[in-house]
Amino acid sequence: MRKADSKRLSLQLTRRNYSLTARRGTGIWLGAIAAACAVAALAAAGFALQRSHEDARKLDTLCAPPASEQTLREQLAHAQLALEQGAATRAVLEQRVAEVTAQNERLQTDLAFLKKQHKPD
Repeated sequence: MRKADSKRLSLQLTRRNYSLTARRGTGIWLGAIAAACAVAALAAAGFALQRSHEDARKLDTLCAPPASEQTLREQLAHAQLALEQGAATRAVLEQRVAEVTAQNERLQTDLAFLKKQHKPD
C-alpha cells in the first residue's frame, strides 16, 4: 500500500476498533420505570377510591337525620297497642287454663266416683 493511501480518511475509518453499544437500554429502563409508576399510581388511586366509599357509607349512617317526632309517636303507639294485645291475650289464656283445670278436676272426681260404683264386690 502506498504511503499516500494510508492517510486517506476512508482507510482510517476502517482501521479503528469498534464496539457495540446499547442504544435502547436507557430508554427501555426509563419506560419500564414510568410504566411501573403508572401502575402503582392507578393501584393507589383505586385503593383510595374504595376507602373513600367506605368512609362515606360510615358517615352517612352517623350523620343520618334523626327520626321525626311523628314517626316516633307512631312507633310508640304501635308498641303500646302490641303490649295491650299481649296482655289481653295472656289474660284470656290464663282464664282458659283455670277453666280447663277446674273441668279436669271435676272429671277426675267423676271418674273416681264411677270407678267406685263400677267395682264388683
